[in-house]
Amino acid sequence: MLRYCSTSHFKLLSVCVLIGACSAQRPTQYRGIDQLGRFEFRGPAPGMMGVIIGAPHGGTVSGLAELARHISDRTGAGLAIARCFKSKSISVAQPVVWSNNTYQPISVAPAKRRSVFREFKQILHQIANGDIDLYVELRSRPASHGVHDIQVVSSGFTIEEAKIIKQSYVAASYRFGAAKTIHNLPLSIDLIDKMSWDGSGIRHHGVLMIAEKGLSLRIPERFLAGQNLSVYSEVLAAWLEDITRLVHESRRGAIRIEVKVMDLGRFDSIPSRAERAGVVIGAPHGSHDEYTAEIVKQLAFETGLGAVIARGFTPTEADGWRINVNRPSEKTFLAPEIEIHSPRSEGVYQTFKNLVFDAAGGDLCLYFDVHQYGRGESIQIATVGITAKQALRIKKNYQRIRDSHLQAGPETSAVELMIEPVDDVEIGAWPAKANGILGLAGKTLHIELPLHSALGTAKSREVYTTILAELLKQTARELTNDDEL
Repeated sequence: MLRYCSTSHFKLLSVCVLIGACSAQRPTQYRGIDQLGRFEFRGPAPGMMGVIIGAPHGGTVSGLAELARHISDRTGAGLAIARCFKSKSISVAQPVVWSNNTYQPISVAPAKRRSVFREFKQILHQIANGDIDLYVELRSRPASHGVHDIQVVSSGFTIEEAKIIKQSYVAASYRFGAAKTIHNLPLSIDLIDKMSWDGSGIRHHGVLMIAEKGLSLRIPERFLAGQNLSVYSEVLAAWLEDITRLVHESRRGAIRIEVKVMDLGRFDSIPSRAERAGVVIGAPHGSHDEYTAEIVKQLAFETGLGAVIARGFTPTEADGWRINVNRPSEKTFLAPEIEIHSPRSEGVYQTFKNLVFDAAGGDLCLYFDVHQYGRGESIQIATVGITAKQALRIKKNYQRIRDSHLQAGPETSAVELMIEPVDDVEIGAWPAKANGILGLAGKTLHIELPLHSALGTAKSREVYTTILAELLKQTARELTNDDEL
């Protein structure tokens, strides 16, 4: 018999059933949300605590729910399937994203709801019984898109780990004979491959924000039926077991991202690959400043320097306010010129500051603060502790590095660099200088990257990330007199 009850937020339908020998001790529950759709979920088996396989569109595309359930059965991972929401244009894996410039009240009326992310997040934490160590999400890609690989958006993994994840998938495919028996299905992952899907919504505001490590897979629909589904169910189950070991087992000498998940966002701290103390790269507005989280992760890889990346803390998570992160204040776009201090902005700033100093290994000699802005065309650098002679040297180094790279790719436009104190810059970063992280380092470069020139296309982002990596590495060497950098 089914028994119904209700809570203050949504109707609850909970029923326990036994499914398969591997999950006989893991009861499955169902939860309906305002007659809009329902969730099917169960907890993980012992040994897989904190690991969840999810299908937020499980009731829309045939095969997704079956694939997720099979992987859960075989591995013991927790399971979360959403049904019916997508057909009503209701988001599951991410909240309604606030505009930067307008007030967007979110309706609580069931018929007008646009997201059930809040309830989905509660269910995921319930399944994990606390922190979510690893969340792997299954989505589909229509055949009409013309893409014939699994595309993976990741969170919480290093570039080195992304290579291991891809190699593990290839090994699992070979082990189960996938390439020999049916159509071969390659895998691309965002940290090391070019992809047609960026997944920015779930990475910067949604489900990949709340799990310490996360992977969201888009699988071509033709692999979700028949023999394809049968074989790749085994491949992905074996692959998930390998990834779980990667997450849970510490490897000697391996670079791992330390993740701190907070109520309104998260921090990813990357240790220096070169064991270089005193120099850190930061992305305090990794979600709000488009592309900067990914750029700083790449800069950390190419320079070997430590980095701290913040995601979240935007009006989407903070009820219309942006928490500034690199200083203890917040503001709303209804009055962007006014910043207020609050206990939550102080707590976020203190966490960010502590992580930056931890990444520095003690004294913070040199700090790079990376941002993006949309009004101008030049790279603008506000500074603290930099002389005119040092600034001029940085500017000349930039021009030389830029021109060298643009000779090989003339289709990318030349972006100028303006730097204090030799140039007047539009964005002086005065609040963060006076009352934030910029005033705590011996020397600081606050870097604003122009959205419509240096970051305007995927190609220009790639080129200018490489240019910036060389500039930061040389600047760190010269300003700290370290010949090993």
